[in-house]
Amino acid sequence: MASGTSAHTLAAAGSVSPVFAPPAVAGSAADRLIDAVAGAHTGLLVVAVALHVAAQASRGLAWRGVLSASWPAVTRRRACAWHVCGAGLGGVLSARGGDAVRIALAKRDLRDATWPALAGTLAAEGSFETVCGLLVAVAAVQLGVSTLHLPSIELLAAAVVLVPLAVLTASRCARIRRLAREVARGVAILAHPRRWAGQVLPFQIGARLLRLGAAACFLLAFGLPVGPTIVIAACAAQGSGAVLPLPGAGPAAAAAAILVAVPMAAGQPVDHASVAALALAWPMLLTLVGVVLSTVLFAVVSGARSPRALVRAIRALGARPVPAPAPAPAAGGASIAP
Repeated sequence: MASGTSAHTLAAAGSVSPVFAPPAVAGSAADRLIDAVAGAHTGLLVVAVALHVAAQASRGLAWRGVLSASWPAVTRRRACAWHVCGAGLGGVLSARGGDAVRIALAKRDLRDATWPALAGTLAAEGSFETVCGLLVAVAAVQLGVSTLHLPSIELLAAAVVLVPLAVLTASRCARIRRLAREVARGVAILAHPRRWAGQVLPFQIGARLLRLGAAACFLLAFGLPVGPTIVIAACAAQGSGAVLPLPGAGPAAAAAAILVAVPMAAGQPVDHASVAALALAWPMLLTLVGVVLSTVLFAVVSGARSPRALVRAIRALGARPVPAPAPAPAAGGASIAP
C-alpha cells in the first residue's frame, strides 16, 4: 500500500513539475541575453559608434553645402556642430525634434534666416535621403526582405485633384506666396545641379556608406552574420525609428524593427539572444552617445561654462527676440499727425 502511495506521489510530482518549467526557461533566456550583451566585442562597438558619428558629421557637411547657396558665410565647422547636435538629440526628442534643434541653432547665427527658409534647407538635404530610402526599399524587395505596395487608385485620384487645387489657392494668397519665396530660398541649391553634385551629393553618399559600415560593425560585435542583405536590413531597421514623431519612441521602434528584420534577412538560423542583445544595445548606445555629444557641442556653440549657463542658453534658444524700441523723436522736432 505504501509503495502504491509513493508511486502515486511520484507520478503527481512528475505531472506538476512542467508547471514550474517556464520560469526556468525565462531565466535561462534572460541569462543568455545578459551573456550576449556582456560578450559583445568592445572594439567593434567603438568603431561602430565612431562610424555613426562620422556619418552625422558628413551629413552636416552636406547641409553646409545646402546652406551656402543662400548664406555663403556659414562655415563647415559650424554647420557640422548644428547638425550633430540636433541629430544626437533625435533619440530623445524624435527625428523632427532634432531637426528643430539644428535649425534653431542655425537661425540664431545666420543673418536674415527665417524658419520657412531653414525648413527648405531640410527639404533640399532630405531629397537624397528620400531617393536613397526608396532605393533601399526596392533592394529589400528584390532580396526578399519585405514587400512593396503601390498607392491605391483612390489616393492617386485624390492627389491629382487636390494638388492643382492647392497650388491655385496658394497663388492667390499673398502670405502663402511670401512663405513660398522663403522656402525657395532654402532650396536654392537645387537650382544649381552642378554645385549640388559637388558640394552636397558626395557627403550624402559618404554618410550613407558610413552608416552601412556602422551597421556591419554592430552585427559583427554581437557575432551575427554579415552580408549585403542583412546589413541593408539592419541599417533600414535602425533608421525606421525616425518615422515616429513621438519623443523617446524612436529607440523602442528601432529595437522592435531590428528584432524582426535581422532574423528575416539572415536566411539562416541565428542566435536569438544575440539578436535581442543587438536590438537592445544598438539604439540605446547611439542615444546615450548622442545626448552626451549634443550637450557638449551645444555648450561649445553657446559658450556656456556652467550647467546654469547651459540651461539659460537652452531657454534662450526657443525664446523670441525682443523687438527693438522705436527711435525717439528728435529734440524740438514737430510730430507728424497721422
